[in-house]
Amino acid sequence: MNIRKYSAVLLLILVLGACQEENLQPGIPALVRVDQFNLNTSFNTQGTSSHKITDVWVFADDQTIGVFELPIVVPVLKSGTGKLRLEAGIKLNGIKTTRVNNPFFEPVIIESFNYRPDSVIIVNPVTTYRSTTVFVWMEDFEDAAISIDTTRLLSKASIEKTTAGEAFEGNYSGIVELTAEKNTFEAASFESFVLPVNGDPVFLEMNYKNDYIFSVGIFSQTSSQIIKEEIIYLQPQEEWNKIYINLTETLMSSQNAETFKIFIRTALPDDLDEATIYLDNIKLMYR
Repeated sequence: MNIRKYSAVLLLILVLGACQEENLQPGIPALVRVDQFNLNTSFNTQGTSSHKITDVWVFADDQTIGVFELPIVVPVLKSGTGKLRLEAGIKLNGIKTTRVNNPFFEPVIIESFNYRPDSVIIVNPVTTYRSTTVFVWMEDFEDAAISIDTTRLLSKASIEKTTAGEAFEGNYSGIVELTAEKNTFEAASFESFVLPVNGDPVFLEMNYKNDYIFSVGIFSQTSSQIIKEEIIYLQPQEEWNKIYINLTETLMSSQNAETFKIFIRTALPDDLDEATIYLDNIKLMYR
């Protein structure tokens, strides 16, 4: 190879190497800051706006950026105008390892979001329930009658209304007080419900506080029998907690059932003389 050809090849290698090195540069990201994700509801038809949104799912121009625990500053390698999509994330069944985007919450979409590199853009999104959400049952303990029934079950303790000072919100919450004499509690929704068994999402939401474990489950009622299945055991919570209980898989295994009831139960061991469970804002929904 003569000197001219060698020089040309060397120059080409240097140019290509420079281009590749330039392409590997990460660039300067725009920084999207999300401190909190809130929920707005129409109280008369959707109940409380209480929520436990813990995460945000971030998408930029339909590309997945990631799932982040709130609050967070998310670097996005974009500049100029583009689409930003934020979805509210929850811990399904209260388990840290089952983080999902809530299928009942609308995504927050900003069509003309200004991605400004090396700048922090603050977004505090507010979601709503999807319009296709069907609220099958809601109990907030504010009405004269309580829609949770203990009369036909082997329950020694009953569920009553709290005083206003003990309520999670509003005037009342539900309270179950167990003693050595009244050491069992089992109650179910007064009504039976028709729920989808085809895999459509079905959730039970509720606020609760308890100093002893209790369970939540489903009575599946077929033409010939009632099948009882406990779904989750809720550990003691010193402060009010919010949980999203996934009923979808249990219902899919209940193809022969005609209707369903939600039940709540607990029983004190011999070495415990008292326990208290508070409940509020029970919502059963599907879409």
